[in-house]
Amino acid sequence: AKLIEEEETFATYTLDPRLLRALAKLGYEHPTLVQAKAIPLALAGKDLLARARTGSGKTLAYLLPTCHKILQAKAVTRALLLVPTRELAEQVTGQLGRLLMYCSKDIRVVNLAGQTSMEVQRSMLAEKPDIIIATPSRVLPHLRNKRLDLSETLETLVIDEADLVLSFGYEEDVRAMIGMLPKVFQSFIMSATLTQELDQLKQLVLKNPAILKLEETEDDQLDLLTQYSVTCSETDKFLLVYVLLKLRLIQGKIILFVNEINRCYRLKLFLEQFSIRCCVLNSELPLNSRYHIVEEFNKGVYDYIIATDEADLQGEQDSDDEQEDNDASDAEMADASAPVAGGKKRKRAQRKDKEYGVARGVDFVNVAAVFNVDFPRSARAYTHRIGRTARAGKAGISLSFVVPKGAEVKEDLMPRRAGSVDDEAVFAKVVAKQQARGAEIKPYQFDMKQVNGFRYRMEDALRAVTKTAVHEARIKELKAEIIHSEKLKA
Repeated sequence: AKLIEEEETFATYTLDPRLLRALAKLGYEHPTLVQAKAIPLALAGKDLLARARTGSGKTLAYLLPTCHKILQAKAVTRALLLVPTRELAEQVTGQLGRLLMYCSKDIRVVNLAGQTSMEVQRSMLAEKPDIIIATPSRVLPHLRNKRLDLSETLETLVIDEADLVLSFGYEEDVRAMIGMLPKVFQSFIMSATLTQELDQLKQLVLKNPAILKLEETEDDQLDLLTQYSVTCSETDKFLLVYVLLKLRLIQGKIILFVNEINRCYRLKLFLEQFSIRCCVLNSELPLNSRYHIVEEFNKGVYDYIIATDEADLQGEQDSDDEQEDNDASDAEMADASAPVAGGKKRKRAQRKDKEYGVARGVDFVNVAAVFNVDFPRSARAYTHRIGRTARAGKAGISLSFVVPKGAEVKEDLMPRRAGSVDDEAVFAKVVAKQQARGAEIKPYQFDMKQVNGFRYRMEDALRAVTKTAVHEARIKELKAEIIHSEKLKA
């Protein structure tokens, strides 16, 4: 299977010359497989349902025909691009801006997914933008209040990462939105998986669509991705991560996934004691800061990023998974309330962003490895996490830490995690799912005699990362990023 169609170039398609010039400037010569299949069909006016994994070039596959159509008939064309998360909205906006470098005055783009007030968005919409990028929950109020009227002008509707849009609970929003759109418009549904819920959406939105199931892209990832697992105690997780990063046993940029926000800061504080620089990404940080952090990671300012996917985990559960327990470490931060002097409690003002997403959609570049420091709570979440590496024809590694039930917890080093976290049960589902795809999860071999030589330093460092230290680091980072976010806005 090929990721790039080397026999074709973008010049093959009858695209607006300004778009072709921008593609050449950006270094895009040959289309990817999904682009080669989708663009001619889209230019011919066909509705599309395309399944291709993250990193296959789906975004450009719908942006190019959408922009081409607007440039040819600007007076009446409008496009609505629906995405599941604010991060993806920012990245689509960025890619669109680069694509329009030679015709930015001819196509006006508005991103409604950002943290701007409804009043500001109202003035943005008053300028009649050609393309609107938004999450369903941000655009629907404008349609209902008639601040945005697409009933006669909309010609293109795109739902990107559609399976994630549905799993985030936006199905009713999308259904309500369809009734406010014209009877005839071209639609593109792009997704990494085809689910039963997606089939219902297809019937609602698409009319006689061309269906692209690019299954060979999964085979490419199977060839390029090597999956490993380690069964160990909670404490040994930190020991092994320390050894792997400090000795650079796995080189390149690495995403370290944890399940809770407090775990981000516990791991960051632990690694910083060994001069291992890393950044943190979670739903509590302001949107501008999150987008900037991803850019810094992609540029190589940081080699390691510690990320939560707690919003994804809430939406992405296996159908037979047991109900998740509340985040134990986040309870330490008292999301509902926090103790203060005198034993009283006060509510925290900062809330997690429900439209945050990192395991899917966000464009991390050249990720060499994914570490599941905390094992995900569903097989689907596992698939989404490991999809961040082995992309665009490059090899990658995933390493997952599995804590068996009853494993010893040294409470003098770190607090016991509340709730029942059954890594082994989810791991068994993951193994079965990967085997069904023809993939194997191999045990990662450590020479524990040599590793144990680092244990004393690890225990000292972990002991220093107290509950109070984690709390203070979280508050300090949040305050700093709020200030930084305001500077980024300016």
